Amino acid sequence: MKIASLIIFGGLIMVDIENNRKLKNDNKKLKDKKHKKITKDELNKKLKEKDDLIKKLEEKLSETEKLAQQKDNLSKEYLEHMKRLQADFENYKKREEKKRKDFIEFANKELLSKLLSVVDNLERALDSSKNESNVEAIKQGINNILKDFCNILNKEGVKPIKAKGHKFDPYKHEAVMTVETDQYPEDTITEELRKGYYFKSKVLRPAMVKVAVSSKKNK
Repeated sequence: MKIASLIIFGGLIMVDIENNRKLKNDNKKLKDKKHKKITKDELNKKLKEKDDLIKKLEEKLSETEKLAQQKDNLSKEYLEHMKRLQADFENYKKREEKKRKDFIEFANKELLSKLLSVVDNLERALDSSKNESNVEAIKQGINNILKDFCNILNKEGVKPIKAKGHKFDPYKHEAVMTVETDQYPEDTITEELRKGYYFKSKVLRPAMVKVAVSSKKNK
C-alpha cells in the first residue's frame, strides 16, 4: 500500500509540474503575443503621424506656392501700375509745359499790344511836332506818352524803387558815387542817377544812386 501510495503521489506531482510548465509556456506566449501587438500599434501610430506630417507639409508647400504666385501677380500689377503712372506723369509734364508756353506767349502778346498804343502816340507826337512851334506843347505831349507808358508798366507789375532821401540798401540800390555832406545822415541817398524798378516783389533793376558820407570822418 505504501508503495502504491508513493507511486500515486509521485504521479500527481509530475502532473502538477507538467501543468505548471504548460501554464508558464502559455503565459509566455500570451505575453509575447501581447507585446507584439503593442509594438505593431505603436508602429502604425508612428506611420500615421508621419503621413499626417507629410500631408501638412504638402499643404504648406501648396500654400507657399499660391502665395508666391500671388506675389508674382502683384509684382506684375505693381509694375504695370508704375508704368501707367510714369506715362501719365510724362503726359502731365508735357501738358503743363504747353500751358506755360501758351501763357507766356499770350502774356507777351498782350503786353506788346499795349506797347503798340505807346508807339501810336509817339508817331502822332512826331507828326504834330513837324507843324508845332510851341515847345511846351511838345513837352506836354511827350509827358503824356511817358505817363501812359508808366501806367502800362505799373499794370504789369513793374514799379519804381524809392531812392532819394532813403537809406542805401545794396539789394535795391547801386552806389556809383559818394558825396561828403552833413546835410544828410550817412548812407542816405542824396541823388538818383538812374531809376530802378521792381517786377512784382523782385528787383528788376537796381537804382543807380549817389550816397552821402560824413565829412567829419576825413577830418
